[in-house]
Amino acid sequence: MLFWRVLSKRHLALLWSSQVLSAIGDYFYQIAVMWIAIKVAGGAGGIVIAAQSGAALVCGLLGGVYADRWNRRTTMIAVDVLRGLVVGTLPIMALYGSLQLWYMILVGIVIGGLGALFNPALSASMPALTEDPQTLQASNGLMDVTRRLARALGPSMAGLLVSLIPLKHFFTLDAISFGISALAVLLMGGRFAWQPEYSPTRKGGIGSIIADMAEAVDVIRRHPLISWMMVGMGVINGAWSAAFVVGAPLFADRVLHGNVGAYGLIVGAYGIGNVASNMIVSNLTIRHRTLTIMLGKIIVGVGFLIMVATPFLPLALLGSALASIGGPMGDMPYLTMMQTELPQQHLGKAFSLDMTIGSLGSLLGILLAAPLYQYLSVPLAIACCSLLIVGVGVSGLWRFGITGPEQKTAVEQGMPE
Repeated sequence: MLFWRVLSKRHLALLWSSQVLSAIGDYFYQIAVMWIAIKVAGGAGGIVIAAQSGAALVCGLLGGVYADRWNRRTTMIAVDVLRGLVVGTLPIMALYGSLQLWYMILVGIVIGGLGALFNPALSASMPALTEDPQTLQASNGLMDVTRRLARALGPSMAGLLVSLIPLKHFFTLDAISFGISALAVLLMGGRFAWQPEYSPTRKGGIGSIIADMAEAVDVIRRHPLISWMMVGMGVINGAWSAAFVVGAPLFADRVLHGNVGAYGLIVGAYGIGNVASNMIVSNLTIRHRTLTIMLGKIIVGVGFLIMVATPFLPLALLGSALASIGGPMGDMPYLTMMQTELPQQHLGKAFSLDMTIGSLGSLLGILLAAPLYQYLSVPLAIACCSLLIVGVGVSGLWRFGITGPEQKTAVEQGMPE
């Protein structure tokens, strides 16, 4: 398997293992901060996570600009050190009984803003850390499965640890995980091309940031499939959030008449399918990226349609698992396409723009879910969202065909390599 080839390379194994620990630490942080915030402010405690998500959204484009201007290794180390120091203040405040809601909101804003700088820098660095497109695809798969493993392992590990250590030290563990991540990137050394070959020469200021983003948007616009997919992913994220994040618990409760256990099984089936699909797709040689991407989106929608076809839990689990298979099918080739077909000096901005559009889509989907489920039955509302996802995949195949558009190189586009 290509995963073993990737992990046999010391620098990639070091990076991956550190990101697994960091991602699990993030779940520890989320569990602790939400529990303490709810204890302090009740239902209003959710504002802590909302503030963090809002900061990530606001700083997303700015993070991409500086991920392309600065040395990406230095950026990631500095961001991890700062995040570790900021999160490390939480157990100290809790120790002296002065941890208040306003301070947790402030920390959330800082963490969200810094994350918007780290994530584009990491994604944009991957081509420089790998030797060929196939290794790049497998490395992307490992980084993606990190998030999925953390989602599966983080909560269960937290449940065990809470009986062994005080809740405030969940923040300590998260701070330590940031330190480990920073150390891992430091130990990778400076022999890789961490700094984009072409750097902006404009003077600083908001004008230069806008000009940088405009240039990146123009480059993305010249790649019709990537630009189409950025918009399509925003639509899909909105429909997915309404159908699964909001719809799955409603379906388990109102249609299956089950308890939280039924909902947990549906989510678990999705998680298992996600990880399995990721490990398979990441190790395949994908010759028709466009077909794989669009087929993946269609499978997600069809899976959700099966999930709500009848009020029968085994069928719901089958549909959830099928839908989860389509996620990596669409995400992995799309990510590799961006990394290999866009100029390296614009990768950070491209990833930040993609993340921003996706986050906006998810936010709108959750906001629109309330009226959707108010006026439609739960199965019908989920079916509408599912058909929208299928529609994006089908329209993509109709627009670009199986092989996709012929893409010019960076030189042919008039851009420096």
